[in-house]
Amino acid sequence: MAITSKKINILQLDKELGNKGLIFDFNDDKNKIINPTENSDITEKELEDAIKKHIAGPTQQEITQLNREQGLAKLKELGFTDDQITALLS
Repeated sequence: MAITSKKINILQLDKELGNKGLIFDFNDDKNKIINPTENSDITEKELEDAIKKHIAGPTQQEITQLNREQGLAKLKELGFTDDQITALLS
C-alpha cells in the first residue's frame, strides 16, 4: 500500500507500471491510498518508486472541461450571447 498527497492520474500510473491493475481511494486529497490488485505482482517498493517518478498528465475529464471552456470562449468571441450558447448546447 502506498499513501500520497501527490496529484495522481491513476490510469496513467497503472500504464507506467505495466497495466497490472491498481485499487485506489482518493476520498482524502492528502492521503490518497493506492494498492496493487490482488493478482498483481507489483511490489510495494515498485509502487512507491513509480509514484515518486509519476508526473500526472491531464485526465480525460480535465481535457473535456478545458475543451468546453475554450469552445465557450470562442463562441463568445464570435459574438454569441449566453442565451444563444445555452440553446446551442441544449
